Amino acid sequence: MALFLLYYATCLVALLALHPGSRAAAQFLQNFQPLRVPDPLNPGTSYDGYKYRAVDDASIAWRTVIDLRKEAVNMHYNCHYMTNICKNIDNFKLTARGQNLHPGTSIPAGTFTYDFDVADSGARSHADLRRDQSCPSTWKDTHACPEPAGQRQTVWRHDGPWWTTDLEPGTQSNMLRHERDGQNQITKLSQMRYSCEEWPPASWVEGGSGWNYDQPASTFCAGLACVDQTANNLVSIKAEQNWQGLGHAKLREVLLSEIDRRNAEFQWHNPHQPQRDVAFFRFSHFDQERTGIAVTIFIDDEVAAVDRDFSYITQAKRQVAVEGGNPDEPTSEPRSRFGRTAEQAYQRMLAGHGRRIDIPAYANGSTTMADLGLGALGGMGSSMGMQAAGFANPSSTNSHSRKAAVKRQTSTSNSTDGKPLVQKASAADLARARSIVAEAIAASAKLNKARLENPARNRYRLKPGTVIGGETVDKRDARFPRRQDANDTAAPPPLLEITDEIARAAALVAEADAVAPEGVNLTSPASSNITRRAPVRGTYWMETMDRRGTVPWGDSPTYKVFRNVLDYGATGNGVTDDTAAIKAAMNDGGRCGEKCNGSTLKNAIVYFPPGTYLISSTIPLPFGTQVIGDVLNRPLLIASSSFVGLGVLSTSEYTGGGIGPDGLDQQWYVNTANFYRQIRNVIIDVRNAPASEITACLHYQIAQATSMQNVELRAGPGSKGIFAENGSGGQISDVVFKGGDIGLYGGNQQFTAQRLRFEDCDVGVHVIWDWGWVWKSVTMTNVGVGFRFASIDSSGSIGSASIMDSSFSNVGTVVVNEPPSSAVGSSTTGLVLDNVALSGVTTVVADTSGTVHLSGSGQSLIDQWVQGPVYSGSANASARSFSTGGKIGRYRREWGLLDNNGAYFERPKPQYEERPAGDFLHVKDFGALGDGQTDDSDALQRALHASQGKILFIDAGSYILTKTVVVPVGVRVVGETWSQLVASGPNFADATNPMVMLRVGETPGQVGNVEMQDLIFTTKGATAGAVLVEWNMAADAKGSAAMWDCHARIGGATGTDLTPDECPALRSGIAPNCNAASLMMHIKPGSSGYFENVWLWVADHDIDDPDLVDANNTMVQNSVYVARGLLVESTAPTWLYGTSSEHAVYYQYNFHNAANIFAGMIQTESPYYQPTPPPPAPFANVVGLFPGDPDYTCAPNDEFSGCDESWGVIMRGCEDVFIAGAGLYSWFTTYTQECIGGQECQKAMVLLEGNHASVRFQHLITIGVQYMAVMEGQGIPAADNLNVDAHPFWSQISILDVASDGAQFNDIVWADPDIWNQDEPEFSCVPPCRVRIPPYTGATSVVNFPLMTVSKDAWTSTITVPPMTLSSLGFDLVTLAANAAGGGLNRRSTTFGEIWPVPATTSNWPVVVYTGPDGKPSTASPTTAFPTPPPSIGPNAAAPANGAWPVRPIVARAAAVDPNRELEDKAKDALCRHWASNPQYWDMLRLNECPGFYNLPSPGGEIPLGGGWGWDVPEIVGENGILSGGENIFCELPQTTTTSTTPTSAPTPTSRRAEPSGNEVHCFKSGQTMSNERLQNGRRSACNNIRARAQAESGGRKRQEGVELKGGFKYENTFHQSGGQEEIHITFEVFNGCAWTFNMDECLRYLSTPVDSCNCERENAKQGGWGKNNCLGWMVDPNHSW
Repeated sequence: MALFLLYYATCLVALLALHPGSRAAAQFLQNFQPLRVPDPLNPGTSYDGYKYRAVDDASIAWRTVIDLRKEAVNMHYNCHYMTNICKNIDNFKLTARGQNLHPGTSIPAGTFTYDFDVADSGARSHADLRRDQSCPSTWKDTHACPEPAGQRQTVWRHDGPWWTTDLEPGTQSNMLRHERDGQNQITKLSQMRYSCEEWPPASWVEGGSGWNYDQPASTFCAGLACVDQTANNLVSIKAEQNWQGLGHAKLREVLLSEIDRRNAEFQWHNPHQPQRDVAFFRFSHFDQERTGIAVTIFIDDEVAAVDRDFSYITQAKRQVAVEGGNPDEPTSEPRSRFGRTAEQAYQRMLAGHGRRIDIPAYANGSTTMADLGLGALGGMGSSMGMQAAGFANPSSTNSHSRKAAVKRQTSTSNSTDGKPLVQKASAADLARARSIVAEAIAASAKLNKARLENPARNRYRLKPGTVIGGETVDKRDARFPRRQDANDTAAPPPLLEITDEIARAAALVAEADAVAPEGVNLTSPASSNITRRAPVRGTYWMETMDRRGTVPWGDSPTYKVFRNVLDYGATGNGVTDDTAAIKAAMNDGGRCGEKCNGSTLKNAIVYFPPGTYLISSTIPLPFGTQVIGDVLNRPLLIASSSFVGLGVLSTSEYTGGGIGPDGLDQQWYVNTANFYRQIRNVIIDVRNAPASEITACLHYQIAQATSMQNVELRAGPGSKGIFAENGSGGQISDVVFKGGDIGLYGGNQQFTAQRLRFEDCDVGVHVIWDWGWVWKSVTMTNVGVGFRFASIDSSGSIGSASIMDSSFSNVGTVVVNEPPSSAVGSSTTGLVLDNVALSGVTTVVADTSGTVHLSGSGQSLIDQWVQGPVYSGSANASARSFSTGGKIGRYRREWGLLDNNGAYFERPKPQYEERPAGDFLHVKDFGALGDGQTDDSDALQRALHASQGKILFIDAGSYILTKTVVVPVGVRVVGETWSQLVASGPNFADATNPMVMLRVGETPGQVGNVEMQDLIFTTKGATAGAVLVEWNMAADAKGSAAMWDCHARIGGATGTDLTPDECPALRSGIAPNCNAASLMMHIKPGSSGYFENVWLWVADHDIDDPDLVDANNTMVQNSVYVARGLLVESTAPTWLYGTSSEHAVYYQYNFHNAANIFAGMIQTESPYYQPTPPPPAPFANVVGLFPGDPDYTCAPNDEFSGCDESWGVIMRGCEDVFIAGAGLYSWFTTYTQECIGGQECQKAMVLLEGNHASVRFQHLITIGVQYMAVMEGQGIPAADNLNVDAHPFWSQISILDVASDGAQFNDIVWADPDIWNQDEPEFSCVPPCRVRIPPYTGATSVVNFPLMTVSKDAWTSTITVPPMTLSSLGFDLVTLAANAAGGGLNRRSTTFGEIWPVPATTSNWPVVVYTGPDGKPSTASPTTAFPTPPPSIGPNAAAPANGAWPVRPIVARAAAVDPNRELEDKAKDALCRHWASNPQYWDMLRLNECPGFYNLPSPGGEIPLGGGWGWDVPEIVGENGILSGGENIFCELPQTTTTSTTPTSAPTPTSRRAEPSGNEVHCFKSGQTMSNERLQNGRRSACNNIRARAQAESGGRKRQEGVELKGGFKYENTFHQSGGQEEIHITFEVFNGCAWTFNMDECLRYLSTPVDSCNCERENAKQGGWGKNNCLGWMVDPNHSW
C-alpha cells in the first residue's frame, strides 16, 4: 500500500507539472460526472450515480462516488455554538458557487462529498493541499481578526460564551483577550486564538480552490483552543474549530462504517484503501439553541419506513438548562417516514429517530491537535439483564417450616381415553405388567439407595485403555502404578438395568394409572378405536422456524439435527405414556449412546412443545443432546406412579458390563469427558413416583461445555431434584428446586451455579465432594439446612465453596460442614460467605459435631465470613494465616461490576421468546453452505451485516472461514447445536503473522452491543497463526456485549485434520503439522464483555468414538499445539462466569494490565505432553508477539521461570480483579502421573507480578504443582496449603490478596462532592473505612509568591508572580473505626458521629515556566516552604481571609453495606476529573487515587508541581507538559518577569437583571415520570443548597437573603429519591453579564414552573421541564437511577 501511495503521489506531481500555470500547490476537481451504477443487490438493474477523479487528466481512472442514498449519513452544526463557522457558511452560500454547488448535476443542495484521501508514507493528502490553498500560513497576515463589525460573532468555549471578541493587546497570534480584574490582574485566561476557518472544509471534495483556482473556499476568523503553558497536564478548553474537527473525524468513521457494512453494494471500495474513494453525505446548519451539542451525526434511513436504531443512540442526561436551550433527550420510538429536508430530518433525529453521535459543546479534555481525530460517544444505556436475587426479609417464624407435601396422583378410573397401550392390553397383560413393575421398583429402590450412599467418584489418572502413540495403557502397567486416591473405594453398586420388558410394563401401568391433567379433554368419537388428545403446538420460534442444519463431517446426509418429540409420537397430554416416543427422538440417527465415548457428529436438539409428558422409566440423554422446551409455556415431564429408574432424565448411564476405562463401573461416558449438553425450559416432577425408589428429577453427571437454564425440579419426600455424583465442571443457572429431602445432592471437581432457588427442601444442597464450587445468587426459603458440606463416608472431601450474593429466609442452618482444623492435610473445607442476606435464620455456620461457628441471632447481612488459609498481600510465610471466620482485609467490590443491589452483575442467556421466527435470518440464505469444504467467509460476512437489528441463525454445520470475519454492532447470533466456525487455509498458517478468524467489533473499544450463543470456534489443519476470537466490542450497557455457551475446540474431532491419526500422542519429539493456533481468544484493550459458560479446549484426546461398538469406550490421546489460551486486556467491566481454558503451551489465562474483572469459577489444565517439549516449544520463535507473553528466560535451577510447563494464570499490571474461584491442575509429565503425589508435575501454576490494588483470588485450588503461585518472585508452596493428604493431593487457599505496588485495596470511600452544600452534611460507610472528603470552597486565602532569581551563564532575571488566591482546601483522609479512640481531630482514626475533617499540608510551591536567554522554556520554583493550612475549620477556628468556614460538622454514619456505591464512584469520577483537568488546580497525591486520569511522569519519584493535600495551588505551568512537543498549539505566555507591560483593564459591564415577565417554560413531555410531591421536595432542597452557596460567597456564616450571585454562577445537583432508584436533576444558572440577588421565594417559584406548568393533567406523573428569561436558566428533570 505504501508503494502504491508513493507512486500515486509521484504521478500526481508529474501531472501537475504539465498543467498550464505550473502549479506550486496541487488543487483538485470539485464536481462530478453522471453515470448509471449497476445495483449488485438487484442484478440487472442500475441507478443514477456519479463518478469522480481528483485531477483533470484522461489517464487517471474515474471512481464511482459512494452514494448511501436512502440510508444517508447526516451531519449537523448547531450554530448556537458554531457561531463564526456558521457565519462563514452563510457567507459562502451567498456566493455564486454556494448557490450552485454542483452545476450540471441533480445533486441536491446540502449534499457534500467526503474525500477519504489521507496522508500515508509521507505523501500529502488532498485535504492538506486544499487547506494549504485556502488557509496558508500567511493567512493571518492578510486577513485581520476579529472580523469587522456586522460580521463579528460571539466566540464560544466549552464553558459558555467568551466575554469579548477582542484580541489580547500586543498578541502575535490572534489570541483572544483574557479576563482581568480592576487591578489588571488576569483572572481567567481565554485559551483561544482566532485561526482560519475555511468553507467548504478541506477534507471535502467541494473544499479548496478548484482545479483552475477559480472556485475558492470562503474563509473566516473562528476560535481554536490553545494549550495554556501554565497548565501542567496540557488541559485546555474546547472551541468551535475543535468541535468541528472532532465532528469531521467522527463523520469519516461513521461513513466508513456504513460503507463497510454495506460493502456488497460498493464492491469497488476496498476497506484497506479507503483513500481511493469519496462518499456523499448530507449537511445542515441552523441554531438549535443551547442544547449542549455542537455537532451531530446521524443515519437517516428511508428504506424500511422507520429509522434504523442501532446501539449508538445517545441517551445522556439533559444538559444544563441555560439561555436559549432545549435539553430534550431523544426517545427511540420508530415513526412512519416521508420525504424531508435536512432540517426536518435533524428535528426528527432529535426526537429519537436515528443513530446519533454527539460532540458535546461542554466537553473539555486534552488539547493536542491530534484530538481532532478522535470522537466521543455520549451516554450509557440502562443496565441490561436480570438482577440477582433480592435480599428482602419477610416475616417468618424462627423455626424451619415446611409446606405440606403434594399428594401423589392416583386413580381408580376405568377410562381408557388417550391411553393406547391400555386399550390394546388385556386384563392379564395389565396384571403381568403390574407384577413386573412391582419387582422392578423394589429392585430399583435397593440399588438406588446403595448408589446414593456410595456414589461413583472421579478417578484422576490417565485412563487404562487410553492409547498413546499407538500403545495402549493397561491398568496393570508398571509405569502407571495405582496410588491411593482420596476417593478410591470399591466400585459402587450398579443401577437397575431397565430392560425393554420392564420399560413396556412400566409404560402400560403408567397409562393405566394416569389421570388426565385438569382442563384436558380426551374424549373422541365413538367410532375411534384409540383416543388421544391432539398434540399441542407452541408459538416459540424454536419450534416454528425452518430447519436447514446438517452435519457435513458425519456419515449421514439425512441426519436430523432438530427433532420435535411430537413428530416421534409423543402427545404431551399427561395420560399417554410418552417414554418410548421421547427415547425415539433422542436416539434417532444412530446417536452416541451406550457404546460410544463421545461424538461431534451426532449433536441434536430434542424439543418439547407445551404439554404434560408422562414418563415411566429413565430416559438416557445421548452425548451432545440439547433438551429444549417451549420457553413461553414450559413443558412438564412428570414421572408416573410406576416410574422405574433413578432419574427421569439421565446423563449418567451405566452399562452393567463390569469395569470401565477409569477402573470404575462401566459407563456410557467417562465422567470427566461427558461434554456438550444443555437442558432448558422444562419442568420435571417426580412427586408421583414411588416414594421407596428415592428418585431424582435428573441423574446428572457432566463435564465442560454443559449448561442448564430455566428449569424447575419438583420433588417429594425422599426424592431429590438433582443427583450429580461426579463430573468435571459445568454450569447451571436459573433453576428452581421445590420440595424433596435434598434439592441438589452430589459433587463435582469444579462448578459454577447461578441464580438457583430452593423452596421447601429438607436440605437445599448436600455436597459430598468437590475441589471448588461457586454458588452465586442462591435463594433459599423454608429450608432446614441450606448447604451441607460433608462426605457421607471417609473417602470424600469438600475442598471449598463460595456462597455469594445470596439470601436465606426461614432457614434453620445456612451451612453445615466438617469440624475445621488449621492442620495441613486435614480436609477442612475452605468456606467464604460473601454478601449473604438472612431472615429468620437460627444458625449461619455450624459443623457436624454441633459446634456453632456463626450464630444467626441478630444477623441480617453477612458482608464476608472466611474459613481457611489466607495470604495477605505477600507470599511470605508470615503473611499466611488460618481464618476461622470474619472478614479479611478491606477489599471493596468495584462498583462497575455490580448490579443495582450491590451484587456482582449477571445476565441470563437470552432466548428471544418475544421474537417471532420471521425475525431470524438463516446464514444459508446468504450463500453460506456450512458443508465443511466451501469457503463461507464472504457469505457469513454478508449475513452478519444484514442481521443488524435482527437475529442471525447459524444453521448447524461446519463453516470454513479463510479470512477474518467481523461481527458488527447490533448483531445477535444463535447457533444450532454448537454450529462450527472453522479457520482454514494459508492465511492462518503463519504463527509469526497471526490472523483473526472472528473479530467481534471492528476496532478495540467500538461501543455497541452484540450477543452470541451456541457456537464452536475451531480450526482445520495446521493453522499456527490462527486467533480464533478477537473481542473488540465495548458494551454500551452492562452485559450488552455478551457470549453464552460458546466454546473453542482445537483438534480431537473428525474433520479437523488434528486427530490422533495426524497428531498422535508422543512421549518424545513434536508431532509435525499440528501447530494449530496462536491464541484461542483475546479480549482487547478498550473492550468489555459478559461471558458465561465458555470453554477453550485444545483437545487432549479424540472425542469422536471411531467404531460405536465398544462399550469400554477406549479413549485415544493426541498432541495438538496451541500457543496461548485466553488473553484479557480489558479495563472496562468484564465478567467471566464458568469459563475454562486448557492445554495451551504458554498459558491458559493471561490477565495483562487488566482491570474491573470478575471471574469464577475458572479452570485450567496444563498440556499432558509437557515438558516434552517444554514451553515455549513448538512456538519458541514467536514469544513476545502478543502483549503479556512470558519472557522464557530459562536459567538452570530457576523454579519460577515457567520453562517446564504452561502457566495456569498469568496476572501482571492488574487492578480490581476478583477471581471468585480457580481450579488449576497439572496432571501429567509427558503422559505419566507419578508426579501427582509429590506435587511435582510442574513447578509453579500462577504468575503474579507488578499488580496494583484490589486483586483477589477467592479459593485458589491447585493439583500437581510445587508452588501454587509465584508472587513478586517468591513462591507459595503447595505443601503448606495441602488440603488432603491422599490422591490427588490438592492444595487450597481461601483468600489470596495479591501483592500490590501501592495500596493493597481500593478501599477509599468518596463522599458526595456536593456535601458542603447540604443542609445536613453526612455520609455513610462500612467500618473500618477511609473516607475522602471533597475540598471545601467556601473560603479563600491569598499567598504571596516569593521572588525568584534565575540565571544561566551571564544572564540573570528576577521572576515575579502575582499573589495567588487559594480557593479550595483539601483534607487528610478520614479513617473511621467503630471502636476507634480519640476525637474528631485525630488524624489517624476517629469514631462515627460528628467530624471536622483536618486540613492537610501542601508540600511544594508550583513551578513557573519562564523563557530563558536561548528562547526556550525553562522552569523554576521557590525553595522556601509553602504556607501551612489552618489547623482546623471547626469551632473556635480562626476566620479565613475571605469567606467562611462550614456552619456545621459532617456526620459520619456506620452502615452494614456500602450505601450508594454508584454515587461514590460518581463522586470519585467527578473529583478525579476536576483534579486532572481543571487548569486552576493540581495535586499529584490525589491523582494517585485516580488511576487512568493522569499519566505524566513524576521526575525522580518526587511530588512535583505543588502536590500536597492542603490548599489547592493554582497552576503556573506543567513541568513536563510544555516540553512534550508533538502537535500541541500553545497559547502565548502572559508576561511573568519583572519586565512587563500593564494592559488596560477590561471594562466592567453593568450587570443585567432578570425580567420575570420574559419567563419561558418548556415541558419535556417524555421520559421518567415522578410525583409532584417528590419534585417539590427536590426544588426545596435545591434552593436550600443555592442559599448555602450564596452564604459561602457572602463571607458570612449566618443564613441571609440579599446575596448577589454574579453571571457565571452555576448550580447543578442530582437528588436521589426512593432508595436511590429515582433521582431529580436540577440546575440553576445566572447568565454572563447578569446578576441575581438570592431570594428563597423567588428561587422556589422559578424551580416550581417546570413542575406546576407541565403535565397539568397528571398530579403524580410529572416529567419536568426547563425555563429561562433574559438572565436566568433553570431545569427540573426526573430520571431513573441505574
